[in-house]
Amino acid sequence: MTNLEHDTITNAGLPRLGVDLFTSSTANVDRASLRRVVPAYFYVKLGVLSALLAIVAFAVITTQGLTRILLQICLGAVLAHATELIHQCLHRTATGRAARDQAFGMIIATPLGISFWRYLTDHFAHHKDVNKESFSYNYQRMDSKSLPVRIIGFALHASMISHFVDTLRWIGYALTGRVEKKLEATRPGLNPLIVRRVEGDYLMMAALLILAVVVTIAFHTDLVIQLWLIPMIIGWAPIHALIELPEHWKCETWSTNARLNTRSIQASWLARWYVNNNCNHIGHHVDLSVAMERLPDYEVRLMNEEPFTYFEQSYPRFYFRFFRYLLTGAY
Repeated sequence: MTNLEHDTITNAGLPRLGVDLFTSSTANVDRASLRRVVPAYFYVKLGVLSALLAIVAFAVITTQGLTRILLQICLGAVLAHATELIHQCLHRTATGRAARDQAFGMIIATPLGISFWRYLTDHFAHHKDVNKESFSYNYQRMDSKSLPVRIIGFALHASMISHFVDTLRWIGYALTGRVEKKLEATRPGLNPLIVRRVEGDYLMMAALLILAVVVTIAFHTDLVIQLWLIPMIIGWAPIHALIELPEHWKCETWSTNARLNTRSIQASWLARWYVNNNCNHIGHHVDLSVAMERLPDYEVRLMNEEPFTYFEQSYPRFYFRFFRYLLTGAY
């Protein structure tokens, strides 16, 4: 089975996209095999994710003090890995079935304050213009010539505070019936079905927040705080922000050429698993319909055709250069 068939996105109410819309390479490769989705891969990923969540959550509630804080960061790190699986669901390269991928995506996204359907519409806009991000980052401040501004920008970026505030704001829009008006301002002409689904996402978040408060008060427990709120703030937010950071940072984002506006990173098998091959980001932007599991092979073919302009030898190498820039202004 292959992903992103013509009727998939159209039926979801999004603009009609051909599978080659964002393909710029002339490489003579077997695209059909690269686009083939094997559902078993994603089910294994979900199984590993579920096991990790259960193990780390149990460890959190059975420890105290600094050990608990470190484990809460680990729990947030697992949630950051889960966020990369949402990205796969957006592209329908998880199981290859639209309804199934959307369901899995919504289940993972909603507790993280992410509207799957809003993310979906924003993300395809991002593939057309990499300057349009699905999350509220602080790249402009980090690009300042002023050290204090760069530091403040990074603190805001890593805290993901804009995301949390944005989520609460959109929950308010959903509760007051203003989602359609707000979406019309940024995505005019959006299919009414998508508008209703975005609204439904935020209403579900409102219900989860109310449930969390009720459980906390009724059972005199802080489990929701210890297993969700704190890990989200001290773990998920900074780690997710750092995972996304290399994608387009200091690339030629004014260009529409994925070889110029995007970065890939040579990563270990463990890092590739953790970021769900997000390290192979140039290949993903060259052809968004290539299955996530096949992106490393696809990038080898692309690099044989022409070396990438923005390519790092490892994640530590990229972050070393980034933090050196943050402190000195030299990249």
